Formats: sequence, C-alpha cells, structure tokens
Amino acid sequence: MRPYFQGALDGLCAIYSIVNAARIVAGNNEQDSRDLFRRIMVYLEKTSELSTVLTEGIGLNEIGAILRDVVGRRIPNRRMPFKHRPEVPLDEFWQAMARFLDDSDRRAILIGLGGPAWDHWTIVHSISARQIRFFDSHRLRRLDRHRCTTTAATSRRPHILCPTHTYFLS
Repeated sequence: MRPYFQGALDGLCAIYSIVNAARIVAGNNEQDSRDLFRRIMVYLEKTSELSTVLTEGIGLNEIGAILRDVVGRRIPNRRMPFKHRPEVPLDEFWQAMARFLDDSDRRAILIGLGGPAWDHWTIVHSISARQIRFFDSHRLRRLDRHRCTTTAATSRRPHILCPTHTYFLS
C-alpha cells in the first residue's frame, strides 16, 4: 500500500495548470500564485458547485472562463489553434507546439492528456523531436513521442495529447 499524494483524490490539476502557466508566462512569484489560486477558487465557488470541482475537476469551458475572467491580462494572449481539429496528426500538432515554444521563454501550453493512464490537465514547458516535457502538479515530467498519439490510445501509444483541449499561452 502506498500513501495518496496531492492530486490523487482531488480534481485540481486544471487549476494548478493555470497557476503554473501564470508562473511561466507572467513570472508570478509565490505570493502571486497563492493569490491567483485563491481568486480562482472564489470564482469557482460563485460559478460552479465547488465540491464537484474539487472531486471531479473542471472542463475546457471552465478553463476558458477562468483564463478570461480571472487570469485576464496576466496571460493576455491565449489561443486554441486546434479547437476544431480533433483528427490533427501527431506530427503536425507536435511541430506546432515546438514552434510556439521556441519563440520565447515566456510561453506555455496548457493541454489535456487522455488515455488509460491519464485524465489530466498539465503544462507543456518544452518539447524536442523525441520528448515532451511538463511543468506539472502531478509529478509528470515527460513523455516520449513514440508513446503518444492525438487520436485513439493503443498499447504502443497509450498517451493521448488532446489538440482540441490545448491552449497556447503567451
């Protein structure tokens, strides 16, 4: 038996991802991050059923609302280039992420991961031809490209990178 760790029983990965993105993009320090976390929780308390958010997490619409209504100018540029392209090939998606992150140190990608092992929101911090690296609240460090897909999980490619659930943030 192993102990639970933060994130094992809660659904706060999206909120941590937003706070972590603000650290990268806006240079938020610890106090800024705590304040943003509190403002997000207050916002969710007003707009959602907080117990459901805490145990089941939030979805793409709630993330968009938080980025718009709470984060606002701290991350002024946010776009979803693959919002309506669920069948985008991995190569195209991977290259677009790499190009975006190569342009500046003050960029991050908020992405939804799926598959048998994941139902998780995280931040892509860097990407190479062979690996994607994360700035993650659940101790996820990296995934190898040859184990990823943008469509359906298989035994060879169990990690789904969700293009339609991806924000490019700067």
